[in-house]
Amino acid sequence: MRPDRPVPFARVAAHPLVMPTAGHALRSLIDAAAARAEVKLDVAVQTNSMRVQKRLVPAGHGWTILPDVGIAEDVAGGTLSAAPLSEPDVWRSIVLGMPRTGRTPPAVEVVARELTRQVRTAVHEGSRPAAQLHAQGAATEGE
Repeated sequence: MRPDRPVPFARVAAHPLVMPTAGHALRSLIDAAAARAEVKLDVAVQTNSMRVQKRLVPAGHGWTILPDVGIAEDVAGGTLSAAPLSEPDVWRSIVLGMPRTGRTPPAVEVVARELTRQVRTAVHEGSRPAAQLHAQGAATEGE
C-alpha cells in the first residue's frame, strides 16, 4: 500500500477485517461505505481499541480501516502501510460544540478559538500527521 495510490473499498472488503464493533461511530461509517460499494465485509475480529487493532493487523489477523491521524506514527515507523480509500471515499466531520445561550467561560472561548485556528492551519498547510493520506479514512495492512 502506498499513500499516493488510493485503494478501492471493494479490494479492502475482499480481505478479513479487524474492525470496531457494530454501533461504534467509525464502524457505522465503514458499514455505510460498504453499502454504497455494494460489498459484504468479512469481519474477522472486532475490538473498539485502536491500539489492539493496530497490533492485530501486523500479526496477520486482517486489514483494518482507521483514521489517518491514528496511524501516522505507525506508517512513519514502518509497522503499518496505508493508502487512502476510494470508490467510495470515506470521511468524517469534526465538530466543536459550543453553548448558544448563557455565558461561556473565557478559558473555554480561548481553547475553542485556538483549537479552531490549529485545525484550519493544519488543513491549509497540509501538515496533519498523515496529510499524504488525505482527509479520508485509510485502509491499513501490516508490513
